[in-house]
Amino acid sequence: METGYDLEPGPVGRTTHGGVWLVVIVAGVFLAVVLLKPWTALPRPSTETVIASPAPAASAFAVVPVRPDPRLVPTWPAESLPSLLADATAAQAEGALGRLTVHSGQWGVGNAGVGPRMLRDEPWTAWIAAVPEAVEGGALHVTTRPGASTCGGSPAIYDNPSLVAVTAPFDLVPDWRLTGWWTDGTRVASLRGSVVQVSPAGNRGISYLERTDRAAWPPGRYEFHVSAGDRTVALTVCITRRG
Repeated sequence: METGYDLEPGPVGRTTHGGVWLVVIVAGVFLAVVLLKPWTALPRPSTETVIASPAPAASAFAVVPVRPDPRLVPTWPAESLPSLLADATAAQAEGALGRLTVHSGQWGVGNAGVGPRMLRDEPWTAWIAAVPEAVEGGALHVTTRPGASTCGGSPAIYDNPSLVAVTAPFDLVPDWRLTGWWTDGTRVASLRGSVVQVSPAGNRGISYLERTDRAAWPPGRYEFHVSAGDRTVALTVCITRRG
């Protein structure tokens, strides 16, 4: 009997199978992406590359702190306070100053230190005669002389002393004063404010100078002025390695 309706089954299965294949294809693409991990082929940022990259231009002017080399001899001006080591060494050198009193009454310069001479850890003294020169005003023989000998023929005594002694005739007026200058040929410095003068009681023919930091005196040419009353004379010596 004809009803006007088409009761024959339609192609329902085509629609169902197409949806399944779509799911399968999407799943396959997802699995391929997960397994292949294409992003791993991209280069990772390297920390080494970052560290080794050039610093900004401004860093070229950065101040890099440098530790002072303890082997370098201190120069002028002297520090105001001594270190424990310098204090102990100077105290040991002071024990030998009595040996220099035998030169009292003569124009000259001596010094005292601790090793290394005959025995590395023993105090020593040295002394040398110096010719007095009348002077008015500043130094006579302490100037910069690049390329020239620092000592220039001046009498020389041992280097690395803790104390320096100046000897003079006994007939000088009491309480004579000492001033001095130093040069290494390229630099000149006054000792004013860097040394203290110590005159032993009862001995007018000798007076000692010591750095305020009690450190060793640097090598170089020294000119000491002895002022007594209205008269001033200069004694020039070189503190340098000798013998």
